Amino acid sequence: MTPATKPELLFTTFKFKIGTNLTVRRGIAWASKLSVGDSIWLKAREGEERRRAVVTALKVKRFRDIRESELSIEHDPQCRRWNDLFLTLSKLYDDFDETEIMSLIYFAPQE
Repeated sequence: MTPATKPELLFTTFKFKIGTNLTVRRGIAWASKLSVGDSIWLKAREGEERRRAVVTALKVKRFRDIRESELSIEHDPQCRRWNDLFLTLSKLYDDFDETEIMSLIYFAPQE
């Protein structure tokens, strides 16, 4: 797959741990178009930074059903607690609430 054809996830906080990371995205679009094992691009929302990653797992659930234990591997250290992630998403989306359906994308950045 060429770089142009790999799905690209944009990140405001372009910070990742070694091993599996998690990103939580609004809706089911990402979970619908990705599969475990897919190569994706991680791209900084600002600037040209880009990194390849592999999808390791996918889940779909309501935001209120996300457990704090799942958030322990959230890529953004400021979003590893349920309330902190809720506040972050509420800033991104004016109408965000805890009943929203979310895609949980687990991924491993590649060197």
